[in-house]
Amino acid sequence: MIKTGLIWTAGAIAVMAGILFWAWGAVPDGQPIPVHWNASGEADSFKPRSEALIYLLILPASALFTSLLMALAPSLDPFKDNLRKSAKAYVAIWAGILLLMTFLTGGIAYMMVRGAQDGETSNDFIRFVLAACGILFIVIGNYLPKTRKTFFIGIRTPWTLTSDYTWEKTHRLVGPLYILAGLIGIIAAFTMSGIALVITFVGAVLSVSLFGVIYSWWVWRHANDRNEGSDYIV
Repeated sequence: MIKTGLIWTAGAIAVMAGILFWAWGAVPDGQPIPVHWNASGEADSFKPRSEALIYLLILPASALFTSLLMALAPSLDPFKDNLRKSAKAYVAIWAGILLLMTFLTGGIAYMMVRGAQDGETSNDFIRFVLAACGILFIVIGNYLPKTRKTFFIGIRTPWTLTSDYTWEKTHRLVGPLYILAGLIGIIAAFTMSGIALVITFVGAVLSVSLFGVIYSWWVWRHANDRNEGSDYIV
């Protein structure tokens, strides 16, 4: 599991390094370079070349940090056996996050180069970013029902972590709902624009997450295996 994740990490970092190398040579010096775009896709922040290229390092650094956490998680999780049994889901989510970060690095680099060379500050690439996020949530939703109780993936509430029955029931329902949220994000990415696009997708994901928390509490109330903790003498 960890070995496979680290192989994905090495591949993603290698691609990101290639993108950074290309951007370093393609971005002209002396031109304002867009480094941030608002919800409408318009550039709202510009930096000189030296500072702009530093922005591109954020995603590779984030990918390395994320992979470090993912690699350490199995040794830190109290439910180590469950995490190993959820290996396919764990690796799929790990790889999905890395692919998304690689995609973002390439897209941002392209928009920086285009903005510096052609003066184009509009960023329709944001649509593809949100569509990619939608695909990631489809992957997550597909694997959630196949996971076991762990501290690092899934809907981790006091109720799912103290009842295997609650964990299973919650994830069997929330998984398909995340797939639906991902599909909403993909459709919205190419049919909506501006802040409405972001609100629609983020709202769908947050709604499913909040529902999962509430539903886990409701299921736990009727679970035969729920653990309410030990009695304490003060």
